[in-house]
Amino acid sequence: MTALAVDLLAEPSSHGTARILAFPGAALPAGAPAAPSLTTAEREMLDRLRWFALKSRLAPKPDLERACFLLAGEDNVSLERFATAFFRGLADKASREIALYRPGTVSVSDDEIWLLRLLDASASGQDSAAAAHVAWRVRPEARRWMRFLAGSLARAL
Repeated sequence: MTALAVDLLAEPSSHGTARILAFPGAALPAGAPAAPSLTTAEREMLDRLRWFALKSRLAPKPDLERACFLLAGEDNVSLERFATAFFRGLADKASREIALYRPGTVSVSDDEIWLLRLLDASASGQDSAAAAHVAWRVRPEARRWMRFLAGSLARAL
């Protein structure tokens, strides 16, 4: 999907840089690469992450550093709390706008592919790959905390 098609389909974001796109799937221009194919497990994971991203928009805006300190100091933190902190942090600290589609959407954005790769690298213990993924999309002052949240989210999933 071209950037123009994404911008035409996007809902305005008043809560930071993450946005949920309403109706992705506009026709691709001739010669554009096809949408990536995901396995059933990846699709289920992506839909779950999309729901967490939507739910996080309802949560109050936390101080990222304070939220990470609180999460690191507690035992048995729920998946939902990690997901909320991760997506709120991503909305506030991303180096550019992050495009996430609504749950159930067949199309997949580049940012969603990045998210799946980040969580896969974090879950499999590839710390340098996870750090590179975070550095690619997150501003320098928040990279440490977003690596912590991504790793914690991946383990909780």
